[in-house]
Amino acid sequence: MSKLRKINELKNPESFLQINTVKGFKYVDKAGEIVNAFHKNETPPQFTMGLDGLVIEQPVDKIDTLKITPQVVWAKTTQIDSLDMISRLFSKESKKIIGILEIDKISRIGWRNYFIYEFQNKEEQEDFFKKLIPINGLRPSSISFKVDTGNLFQANLIIQPVIKENEAGVTGVLFDIDIFQDKKIDTEHIQTALDSFRDYLQDSKNGLIKILNETFK
Repeated sequence: MSKLRKINELKNPESFLQINTVKGFKYVDKAGEIVNAFHKNETPPQFTMGLDGLVIEQPVDKIDTLKITPQVVWAKTTQIDSLDMISRLFSKESKKIIGILEIDKISRIGWRNYFIYEFQNKEEQEDFFKKLIPINGLRPSSISFKVDTGNLFQANLIIQPVIKENEAGVTGVLFDIDIFQDKKIDTEHIQTALDSFRDYLQDSKNGLIKILNETFK
């Protein structure tokens, strides 16, 4: 098991981003305007809408699902070219939405990523988890940690074994990392916050890569 040098050495099958809005209840009046903003030429997006929220499927290229409620703007993407691409795309689209809702503050911003390291065989996977939890008779289904990032933001890390569907014998470890900042910030600083999260994810000296490499010892 070789140590990581860059985060893109891991598979990144899913990514989720979310902002929690302050005074976002203009959604009740503006939901239709948000849908109009995601028309493709004259074709409306596929969506469901209610007083509790709006869900738009494939609103733009690279975003699978977009959810908007009076308190939250949330996005899921599985077409991940790079972390930078994801953050900039979400920043752009969320600013479009909060502009319609006339929001100038957010109370929380979070970014969750699934990263997968694939082993050569099942024995390597078993050896990894035996070193991580060296207690006889225990086989973890998942292990949760709070991460001291040394920054203004916090992180939670879940580690669990995975088996690739439809491919017999392909095993790995899933690193589920959720980075978030519980602090009111101006909406104009969304990209700045996401940039700091991205830098942490990519940092091999003091960031996530260093922590993940510690698990391979």
